Amino acid sequence: MGQEAKAKLTPVFTILEQAIKVWWRNLKKFILVYLWGLLFTLIPVVVVFLFFSLDSWFGPINTVSFRVLGLLILIIGALFALYFSIRTYISIFLLVKKDYHGQELDIFKESAKYFWPYLGLVVLTTIFILLWTLLLVIPGIIYSVFYCLAVYAFFFEGKTGLAAIKRSVHLVGSYWWPVFGRLVVLGIVMWLLMMIVSLPVSFVTENSIFFHIWNAITQIISFLIGPIVLLFTYHIYQDLVKIKH
Repeated sequence: MGQEAKAKLTPVFTILEQAIKVWWRNLKKFILVYLWGLLFTLIPVVVVFLFFSLDSWFGPINTVSFRVLGLLILIIGALFALYFSIRTYISIFLLVKKDYHGQELDIFKESAKYFWPYLGLVVLTTIFILLWTLLLVIPGIIYSVFYCLAVYAFFFEGKTGLAAIKRSVHLVGSYWWPVFGRLVVLGIVMWLLMMIVSLPVSFVTENSIFFHIWNAITQIISFLIGPIVLLFTYHIYQDLVKIKH
């Protein structure tokens, strides 16, 4: 136990620097994964759009059955769009797991088999955090940090459900404050970055063309830099795995 206490995590800005370097080196692959995910996500969106365009092609359709069918298609389309969005996020993890090797489309296809176990882990973790939050906000924050590596135990150790959560609690353990501090610094850095990126919209009229264009650019940038957060936390996970074996 004493030996474990002497071990230290990599300094926060060293982790951030390394995460940015890995992200930049593999940015093309991250973009390609995102594009495949976007392509599949757009399929249900296009289907919904085409359905609701029927009345403009064939005249107004106001029957009850059409409205009910439209609502059903809208719900199903939204669920499929969410499904492919989550698979895109899973694909980013798989890309890192495969050390950035392999075809991006193949990686996206592979993400399908991880969907339900991943979703189950996310739901279980969320329930636990909500239950802790019901006691008070502080226990919710504490256990959010304890559980933050569960998804890494899932992807990189093959642990699922409660086993992944327990593994995360074990890894964070007595390193709660160092992990918390690093995550706070990361959050502040990313927040400042996005504030700087979105700054131009504060100088233009709301709802202007530039306002909408720059908002879209801001969203794209937030997606592109998203893997930095994953890589940063992955480095913390690797540090703790080395320390605790």
